[in-house]
Amino acid sequence: MIEGSCLRIYLTESSRIDGKPAMEAILNLCREAGLRGVSVMRGIEGMGEGGIHTASFLSLSANLPLLVEAIDTSERIEQALAIMRPHLGHCLVACWPVSLMRTEYLHGHD
Repeated sequence: MIEGSCLRIYLTESSRIDGKPAMEAILNLCREAGLRGVSVMRGIEGMGEGGIHTASFLSLSANLPLLVEAIDTSERIEQALAIMRPHLGHCLVACWPVSLMRTEYLHGHD
């Protein structure tokens, strides 16, 4: 195993970055930064600065929580953060160390 990092960015469906939907903008920044393991997850409910966001039957919210998660080497995550930081505005960002087992993926031997 090698050491890596997990980067998680918390958004909502209505979030915007640089005039684009935040999810699209962040995925483009991740690609530009060379990150190779990025996923976007839609939450069914969440609570943050904007109050409670829910997908319940009674709510027609189009503002559900989104999580963008990237797992890569610590070096690539740090490089990505340097590229993304000026664009992230009020997004909440979390980063923590992880142990990576698929080293062939990380070294480009798909």
